Amino acid sequence: MEVSWALLAITLLQGFSRIMGGQDAKKGNWPWQVSVQEDGAHICGGSLISAQWVVSAAHCFNRSLPDSAYRMNLGEYQLSNPSPTRISSPVSRIVVHPDYNESTNIADIALVQLTEPVTFTDEIRPISLPGPSTQFPAGAVCWVTGWGRTGSECEDTLSLPQTLQEVQVPLVDVSTCREHYGECSLGIEEDMLCAGSLGVSRDSCEGDSGGPLVCPRNGNFLLAGIVSWGANCTDSSTPSPGVYIQVSFYANWIQEVTGGANPSAFSPVIPLLAGLLLTAL
Repeated sequence: MEVSWALLAITLLQGFSRIMGGQDAKKGNWPWQVSVQEDGAHICGGSLISAQWVVSAAHCFNRSLPDSAYRMNLGEYQLSNPSPTRISSPVSRIVVHPDYNESTNIADIALVQLTEPVTFTDEIRPISLPGPSTQFPAGAVCWVTGWGRTGSECEDTLSLPQTLQEVQVPLVDVSTCREHYGECSLGIEEDMLCAGSLGVSRDSCEGDSGGPLVCPRNGNFLLAGIVSWGANCTDSSTPSPGVYIQVSFYANWIQEVTGGANPSAFSPVIPLLAGLLLTAL
């Protein structure tokens, strides 16, 4: 059946971002993971970057709604079995990047300020940020986490108790990614990076948008990307890589908005993550 690329693009850019091929995460392994909730329902992921700031995707937020419609749930593991130690924080303000373009997903990044700083625990800790010059080379093995749809075509909702999922993905060379999406007239912009195994269904899915793509660096994890978009838009059966917003590209903007809330790119390794770092390396 002939596909309308215009229709595909509209569907794609309204938040389709594909975890498939993943597995249940261990509780506490990803303490920066946030569940972005709209009117009490999970809609997107996010990453805690300081005691009072979360970073997510701009397309996750409906700007016709008041900021009070959103809450940031920290320390979540199983969405339908909330942890007694989780924090459901109201929002003080949402700052969408001024260059965000919903048609191209350029600058698909937003910062969310919590009403009060949170106290860090073993299950609630911030992720370290890269500096503006930090590079993540193609082939580097990274991790994506979230509560989004599952299955080879993202056709399945996450079964109860909706346990946090994790999947390991390699970064894809930008030129390869551009060539692939160029067949669909979809652009990979300079603020984007790609991850996923071509020919293997391992990627983020709808509902993972805004969540973290983290990569190991010097015995630590850094927030390399934010789940943004993706599509299987060619005639090939080869799964497409997912597209992420490069956090390093917006490092200076993040520091400006948050007032330098996460000044250091590195922090001590959390013991629970040691095995994952060895696996990634």
